Amino acid sequence: MLAYGMNGNDLPLLNGFPLRLVVPGYYGTYWVKHLNEITIIDNVFDGFWMKSAYRIPDTPCNCVEPGTAPKATIPIGRFTVRSFITSLADGARLKPGSTMLKGIAFDGGKGIREVAVTIDGGKTWTPAKLGKDLGKYSFREWKLPIKLAAGPHELQVRATNNAGDTQPTEPLWNPAGYLRNVVETVRVTAA
Repeated sequence: MLAYGMNGNDLPLLNGFPLRLVVPGYYGTYWVKHLNEITIIDNVFDGFWMKSAYRIPDTPCNCVEPGTAPKATIPIGRFTVRSFITSLADGARLKPGSTMLKGIAFDGGKGIREVAVTIDGGKTWTPAKLGKDLGKYSFREWKLPIKLAAGPHELQVRATNNAGDTQPTEPLWNPAGYLRNVVETVRVTAA
């Protein structure tokens, strides 16, 4: 897909003016910015970014032991399942009691089956209500009412896609940090 506008205006320079190639299901590493021509080739492109930089370990998890280098690498060819809390920033202060937690989840095109939230360090996970499914490459909104007692809290969200892939609670390591999809923590204080 070629993007030439954003929010009713021309695509801003920082977002790739005049055109940006958008590749649903793939990381932005494949989303060429400042596009002014397209060349069709009949072989694997071997430019610097694809040959040397945008690569992940060629292992089943696309990871290696922290501090080690992979024996072989491959281009990034998949998008991992991911979710975020978008209604509260890390460090937020809110009133004790009920609040509506909201966020987004997405993956590489299989679709989001479930989003769950924990407010007790992962002891229990509560399924959130999913928003409308706008297509396999779209963000899927979610929301969940939660009740917080006075004090500090660590909120976490994790998504599972239709293939059963779930965000890990421990990060998978690779030298460039690509495919990071570990469950994130948002720390808030109810006071």
